[in-house]
Amino acid sequence: MTKKEQPCGPACEKLENTPGCIQWALRIIGDKWTPLIIARLVGDACTFMELEELLPGISPRTLSARIAFLEEENIISAKLYCKKPKRYRYMLTEKGEELRTVLVQMAKWGEKFK
Repeated sequence: MTKKEQPCGPACEKLENTPGCIQWALRIIGDKWTPLIIARLVGDACTFMELEELLPGISPRTLSARIAFLEEENIISAKLYCKKPKRYRYMLTEKGEELRTVLVQMAKWGEKFK
């Protein structure tokens, strides 16, 4: 990756062993709702309705899109618990669980500078 392609320039070089890693991580957790969805799934599986209730202000369409994206990225998995109508419980995968420390640090930083 050239300097022109690297969005944050030399500052990233001090933080990343491989250029572009921060950018890749932000592609996964860099929107408003994704970190909040992941945080709600830490340690507990939730249904779509439970997530909707736990995340006031999220539209069903946005939640559905975020869940689909997180499943594609293997951050969460879905377990069918009712066949008709199809209903799922969502839980973090091993890859998703590794985001716990990132989110804890984000929360601490947010609390400190709130």
